[in-house]
Amino acid sequence: MIGYTMVGVKDMKRAAAFYDQVLGVMGATRQMEYEKFILWNDGADKPSFSICLPYDGNDATIGNGSMIAFPVENEEEVHKVYDCAMKNGATCEGKPGMRSGGYYIGYFRDLDGNKLAAYHYPGEEHL
Repeated sequence: MIGYTMVGVKDMKRAAAFYDQVLGVMGATRQMEYEKFILWNDGADKPSFSICLPYDGNDATIGNGSMIAFPVENEEEVHKVYDCAMKNGATCEGKPGMRSGGYYIGYFRDLDGNKLAAYHYPGEEHL
């Protein structure tokens, strides 16, 4: 259903370095790169994640209530992604742990304030 998601950033070089590290923990690599757009993917048949400088030339802003969550294989990988994000300048929005509904999830904001999460749902076959 979803081909790719995108968040706006203010500094492509800085944001790309952050996402190379964080998405690299999940096995994603850059698949497309242009001056104002970079896309990562961990498999040809899976949705991709991208960053961009806004097309209209205005500053990138965060969406209040918006979040992108990345499924991972287990609770340990939730910690790896979260810890990598923190090490690379993210801010905590909720340390990894079990949440209602049976999700094990860690929340963080990237360098531009976009809210992201890494999660594992043991009751769901998602990978």
